[in-house]
Amino acid sequence: MKFKVILFLSLLLLFQSTSAQNEEEEDEDEDEEDIPGHMQPLGSSSELIPVEVRDDLPDPVEFFDKYVKPSRPVLFRGAAKKIPSFNNFRNDTYLKENYGDWKVQAEKGKKENRKQPAIKMSFGKFLKKYQKKDMYLVSDLHKNSPMIAEAYIPRPLLCDDFLKRIDSCIMWFSSGGTKSVLHTDSFENLNCLFDGSKELIMGHKKHGSLFGVENTGSFSKVDVDSVDMHKYPDLTRVPWHIAKMEAGDCFYIPIKWAHYVKSSSSRNLAVNLWWHEMLDFPNREECKEQNKKEKDFEPFATRRKLEPEENKRSRFISGFDGEVQPITPDRFYDGVFSYMTVKRNETDNIFAQIDQDNDGLIWFKNLYNVNLEVLKPMLDVMEKQEKEDEAEEEEEEKKPRRDEL
Repeated sequence: MKFKVILFLSLLLLFQSTSAQNEEEEDEDEDEEDIPGHMQPLGSSSELIPVEVRDDLPDPVEFFDKYVKPSRPVLFRGAAKKIPSFNNFRNDTYLKENYGDWKVQAEKGKKENRKQPAIKMSFGKFLKKYQKKDMYLVSDLHKNSPMIAEAYIPRPLLCDDFLKRIDSCIMWFSSGGTKSVLHTDSFENLNCLFDGSKELIMGHKKHGSLFGVENTGSFSKVDVDSVDMHKYPDLTRVPWHIAKMEAGDCFYIPIKWAHYVKSSSSRNLAVNLWWHEMLDFPNREECKEQNKKEKDFEPFATRRKLEPEENKRSRFISGFDGEVQPITPDRFYDGVFSYMTVKRNETDNIFAQIDQDNDGLIWFKNLYNVNLEVLKPMLDVMEKQEKEDEAEEEEEEKKPRRDEL
């Protein structure tokens, strides 16, 4: 009898223990279910905010004032259909016959992997293989590409203030089904889609600290197909925006906005323009006059005006992003010193040369229009420091990370 009592009590304790464990597991499952977007595709954690859509192309001043300055994405429905080469880019036979010898860079796979080296091949070889193999072409048209003759610049960028800041013209080409990582770009971006469709999930740059992106122009390691909200809890606080592009659309992606791009399963070809940001419009009246004679699209090869030193100027001025105009000598020194090592007398000397009316104040337009020789001492220091930073980053990349050990 005593043995039976002991056995009964043991079984009762085991049952209670198992029940408690099951309840804890159920509570954990419920907790996971309560986290919006957990183990679901990126963007599932909030209501998606649709971007603005327009059926026309604004002039550069309106484009800057309504979209670039306030950092607002906008989709221009059907705009790319007006590009003279629109149908040429949709025809593989035409592309192979005219540009088959062009040397391009392609990536293996359709889910972006930024650690994977690019493969070099002829465009003709890519066109022969891409429908059968998982490949993705990403190549700059303005770097020794004959196709640059068929690239065009849209009306919103057709004035000198934009034209001389255009950095590159990139073609993105696959048989479809590609997925990018969640990333930010250190350039403004206007993307025109020639074939297929794309869906973009985006987050405003003001939420930059929540994306899990280490540096501007870099990417997050989050799995965009199945977001682990325990590992990336800050993503639940991001209100996500959505844009749906169809063939013939052009889309403006503001600098530093985090975005993830998913393409349709059919042939997909897009060309985008990247340009350096402008904190202000330095010559708006001249631009208005210049743009009166412009068409909706003009050839890239004859209109691009970027000079290497202007490239440096733009990067230098970007260091003042967030600064309120006008700028005093103290704030000029503070702004410069925040990202490069200089002495106060050096910045005071440059400030005095920029401050033509000697009122102790300068504006962004003064920085954009001052003779480049005035800024050269700062630009040289900046370039040297950038090279040192790049070298350090390359060394850091060679080291194995904790999650790779």
